Amino acid sequence: MEKTNKRIAVIGSGITGLTTAYQLKKHIIEENLPYEVVVLESSIRSGGKLYTMKFGEQYIDLGAESIDTRQTEAMQLIEELDLTDQLQYSKNGKQDVYAFNKLYHFDCPTYKGIPVKRTDIWKYDLVSFQGKLAFLKDTYFSRLENRQEVTTKEYFAQRVGEEVAEYIVEPFFSKIYSSDIDEIGIHGLNEQIVDLEGNYGTLTKTLEAHPELLDGDNNYITFDNGLETLSETLVENLDTAIRYSKKVTEIKKSINNTYILDINKKEQLRVDSIVVATDSGAYNQIFSGDVELNGYFKEIKMGSIGFVLFSFPKGSFNKTPKGNGVLSVRRNNSYIQSVVWLNKKWDHYKDKDEELLGVYFGRSTDGIMMSLSNKQIEEAILNDLNSILDIQNAPNYRIIKRWPNAIPQFSLNHDEKRKNLFEFLEDHYPGLYLAGNGIDGFGINNCIAQAKRASENVLKHLKNTK
Repeated sequence: MEKTNKRIAVIGSGITGLTTAYQLKKHIIEENLPYEVVVLESSIRSGGKLYTMKFGEQYIDLGAESIDTRQTEAMQLIEELDLTDQLQYSKNGKQDVYAFNKLYHFDCPTYKGIPVKRTDIWKYDLVSFQGKLAFLKDTYFSRLENRQEVTTKEYFAQRVGEEVAEYIVEPFFSKIYSSDIDEIGIHGLNEQIVDLEGNYGTLTKTLEAHPELLDGDNNYITFDNGLETLSETLVENLDTAIRYSKKVTEIKKSINNTYILDINKKEQLRVDSIVVATDSGAYNQIFSGDVELNGYFKEIKMGSIGFVLFSFPKGSFNKTPKGNGVLSVRRNNSYIQSVVWLNKKWDHYKDKDEELLGVYFGRSTDGIMMSLSNKQIEEAILNDLNSILDIQNAPNYRIIKRWPNAIPQFSLNHDEKRKNLFEFLEDHYPGLYLAGNGIDGFGINNCIAQAKRASENVLKHLKNTK
């Protein structure tokens, strides 16, 4: 086994792992530290769910579709990497909501569909008279007394009423988290609004004070050549630090505060610190030798999601959304979760001689879709899509991509359990850190934030270790 002083292993080269390694390498160079970074990737590519496909002369994202600009972590990294001149900003506001065989567009200032101005609820044809009264009542009274962890559905139902939570909040949040809001805890999502509300007393006052959080143009970004531009730039900065086809099968403690990594069940590597930046589904195998630690991972569940890109001839839709796509409420009994109309959302598609729709399908309770054939998936999605848009032409082509076990399903009290996990690691595995979608929030911004914290913790640990 090789040993150099001091070696840091980053396991996984999705956006979390790449950013962690990039931050570590930057500080090692700036401070002239005697450390080495090794990134171990089980597959033959980096980027994880940043997955861009070149199709003819255009680039299509088949995984993560955009980055939310209302959080700052990704933009800071993009500026640091000098990529801002390649950015595209979203257009045509927000997506419509499809419910009860009709498209609804909320033409007023909103946050995830929720009206900022309370009286705008009267413009919502989707909500019943009783639902509107409940909204007005629940947005008026403070809910600060509710400090315990609650589900996302309960959190918003207490603040905007049951009906608005079901028909407005649910499709907007399911688009992001592909989760059942009746089960996921609100604090596990790291939503900015939850922390900010404590300063203002009510959700409405919070939104009025923070217009930068509202739905609208420029909320999202991508790159001219797709989101994989970000991961490819990080890979270039890391140069030879990434080793592909290196699957870590087990982590074992060793002498002098070091660890031994079993790789591909046939080689070993000794390291001084580790950041595990894989999907949480890999934890059980990596830590198979520690029954107590594995207990922390049992309740981490992952949901699957799929993506279909459809190209249709121009003018194929008899019903069109006013916004840049469609969100489907779960009561529709539809396989479709959301539809992004790429021509309306991004300037670099608007003059195409085809209509491009990106359709996300599958929810946390809908695992059967992932087991269907491509033909079965296409038929089911087209049937649902036709109900929404009344399509008069067959698609020119389609591309289907499955993402099994890709989305964390944060249970109640995830925040507390995560703190207990981190305390256990600090006591029993000093120098080992977990980061990524299954640990602290979801999405590219949260992954980048975790990567920065993990790199800081690694450097602090190594500087304090003889």
